[in-house]
Amino acid sequence: MRFGLLFLLVFTLFVNSCTEHEPTQPDMGFDYFPLKVGIYSIYQVDETKISFSVESKASYEIKITIIDSIVSTSGETTYILRREKRSDESGSWKGLDTWSAKMINNRIVQNEENVLFVKLVFPPSVNLSWDGNEFNDLPFNNEIKDFYDGTDVPYVISSINEPLSLNTTFTTGDALVVIQNDLNDTFTGVDERKEIYARNVGLIYKEVRQLVYCTEDPSCYGQQNIDNGVILIQNLKEHGEM
Repeated sequence: MRFGLLFLLVFTLFVNSCTEHEPTQPDMGFDYFPLKVGIYSIYQVDETKISFSVESKASYEIKITIIDSIVSTSGETTYILRREKRSDESGSWKGLDTWSAKMINNRIVQNEENVLFVKLVFPPSVNLSWDGNEFNDLPFNNEIKDFYDGTDVPYVISSINEPLSLNTTFTTGDALVVIQNDLNDTFTGVDERKEIYARNVGLIYKEVRQLVYCTEDPSCYGQQNIDNGVILIQNLKEHGEM
């Protein structure tokens, strides 16, 4: 009996000692942009194109599926993203294009139509900022030159782990908001872009407002007449694994 009690005491002390000294693994936040073959996301997209103040509206769905992964000789894994489009949920999916994504030094780099963008940096935190165009030759954080005014404005995380509900009924308690640009000039135009991510899902919301105002004609200068532009709202409808 005494031997049994002594063994139990020693075992308990051993377990407590291991527990006290076991290092805590930091939360890197990689699950905000999961990369795994077979996962897919379906989005509702509402888009308005504007040309000389005339609007053209369209609604459709986009499906993004990670269909494959390729490992380089250096051990770097690139994930292949197939993008498909359909008019609504009753229509058939049609191939749109193929993107790719990979992790480079704790940064998610996504190839969108042969242009590389740094989408997220890990571990994420409020006010963390970076150059989203680090791997391309576009002006710093300005994807169309009409808006570039020489001011360096980085991508920045404005909030993290916040609750959010989309109009597609998707809800999350840990949304991460990335402000990609926040330019609103009374005379030249608007370039407001943001993306929202959720843990174990990835991108759940995207908003783009890019408007170029009339500036060449003195009669319209400062009147905010739109020469051209686009407003795009993308909401997650469904997420899963094939």
